Amino acid sequence: MMENTTISKKSDVSNFPISGIRVATENNLLYDNFGIGNADDRDLTVSIQANGIQEPLTLSTDKVLLSGHRRFAAAKFLGLETVPVRITEVLFCSFSQTERLETLRRFNKQREKTPGERIREKLLDIDPDQALSDLILRRKKAQQVDVSVGIELALGDVKKRKRITTLQYLAAAKKVIFENKPYWPMTDRRIHYLLLNDPPLRHDKKPESVYINDMKCYKTTTDLLLRARLTGDIPWAAIEDETRPVQLGGGFSTFDQFVHQETQNFLNGYSRNLMQGQPHHIEIVLEKNALKSVIQQVASEYCIPMTVGKGFASGPPRHDISQRYRQSGKKNLVLLFLTDFDPDGEVIASSFARSMRDDFYIAERNITGIKVALNADDVRENDFPSDMEAKKSSPNYQEFIKKYGTKVVELDACPVDFLQSKTKEAILSVIDVDEFNAQIEMEKQDAANVEAHRRVVFDAMNGRAAA
Repeated sequence: MMENTTISKKSDVSNFPISGIRVATENNLLYDNFGIGNADDRDLTVSIQANGIQEPLTLSTDKVLLSGHRRFAAAKFLGLETVPVRITEVLFCSFSQTERLETLRRFNKQREKTPGERIREKLLDIDPDQALSDLILRRKKAQQVDVSVGIELALGDVKKRKRITTLQYLAAAKKVIFENKPYWPMTDRRIHYLLLNDPPLRHDKKPESVYINDMKCYKTTTDLLLRARLTGDIPWAAIEDETRPVQLGGGFSTFDQFVHQETQNFLNGYSRNLMQGQPHHIEIVLEKNALKSVIQQVASEYCIPMTVGKGFASGPPRHDISQRYRQSGKKNLVLLFLTDFDPDGEVIASSFARSMRDDFYIAERNITGIKVALNADDVRENDFPSDMEAKKSSPNYQEFIKKYGTKVVELDACPVDFLQSKTKEAILSVIDVDEFNAQIEMEKQDAANVEAHRRVVFDAMNGRAAA
């Protein structure tokens, strides 16, 4: 904090000509303009006309008005030639703009302010970069669900599951689960594929029990993961079964719980549409629901809608994409696909794009479909685990094996870094990066404004409800 902004000893009161007083341009950045149509400003003017100015104005040594702006404006409106002032030892012209704003705020602490004025004052305390980071963190916390469910039934004698003795196997499972904590909840199938990147022994003392990609190993993993959750080695929140959704009930135990939730979540949901200035409307289509949290992290970073297609996807998701495209008002639709490297995965992108053309009447020249992953080069350049072969039942089987052979690889087998980097590269190849970065800078200012509003409201509630 600058030393020379300390409020120094003030001089005695004296009358000073209005024409010699300067109003800092920075004052308009903090405080509302005086208006005789405003009831408070009108009442002040009437009071001054009847009783004069009771509290002197404060000027800097270079005659800049530091406090008393409404009194000054009312005096000018009434045609007064002089006003009572005190001069304090502050040289306003020597300050930077930030220092000038801070000085004006400090000299106007006792002023009754509108909500807008209080918000603009709070903005002086807020770092836009930190405000954006805090907003994103609060937004993520608000999306987390913490649910405990207990059921007590009369089921006869208690039976305990076998103790886990395959410690290397358990340690390997815990390792991949906790390394992927940002993407919880995971599926059993995703964990199965991640184990194949560094296969453990399924039995600590049996060298021949190396983990492989078959149904037997997959089933032993599902059993291990269940037992590990029962013993507390793995949190229940780490794993989900997306094929069995649950509709939860609602309600609060106390009113205080509700108030706490609402204050925690107050103004946390804001995010700027970073794609609004882009030339194209972009959508991501993901084949595997198990990777939703992995790709959603990238999609959210760039504010791009994501559809989990589960294969070729049904009509409603395609209809929704067509609606978002038309609502965007943009000429071109760019579809980024992440699909398995298998007979069906190779044609999902082209089939999807044809449907957008034929079923939803989007001109072919305005549709661009890009297969981000997995493609033949990805498989050739990376050692993705797979001993699976193409399904002969697929109508695309013959064409696929002519080009690539029978080996197939599923998206689930790919590391997080690979999938996210491929998705980012694809996005950056189709957007205007300078425009995107400009939107990020604007979002920082938006985040600072959000934080200023939060602080003003929490101050009004006589307490901080948690940042």
